[in-house]
Parts: sequence; structure tokens; C-alpha cells
Amino acid sequence: MTSMQAEMTFSENTAGAKAVDVPKIFRLVKPIQGLRQFIGKGGWYERFPEYEKCISRFSWMIIIAAAIYLTPVCINIFVR
Repeated sequence: MTSMQAEMTFSENTAGAKAVDVPKIFRLVKPIQGLRQFIGKGGWYERFPEYEKCISRFSWMIIIAAAIYLTPVCINIFVR
């Protein structure tokens, strides 16, 4: 009877299936760690003028995308 219980416990064990997703999380953490090292150790303030144009463009794209996305919502609110 104990071997039957062991088989039931083994078949219901789902903890092993969740361990497969762990590497996906670590893939997302590496760029964040790289950014933290760049800010903490690097001379980012010296290289910032080189990236300022790209950062500005990216920021404007986010602002424009948010405006396009939220315009119908705002129109619906004011039309009510």
C-alpha cells in the first residue's frame, strides 16, 4: 500500500513543472543587471550627450503612442 501512495504523491507533484519557467525570468533579469552596472560603475553622465537624441526620440514615440491609445477613451468620456 505504501508504494501506491508514493505513486499517487509522485503523480500529483507539480512543483517540477514550474521550474521550467525559471530561465525565462533570468533572461529578463540580465539586461536589468547590465543597466544597473552601467549606471553604478560607468561614466553614463559623460556618454549621455551621445544618447540624448535617441532617448528623446524614444520618449516622444511613447508620448505619441499613449496619446493615440487614449484619445478614443477621452472622447468617450467627454461625449457622455
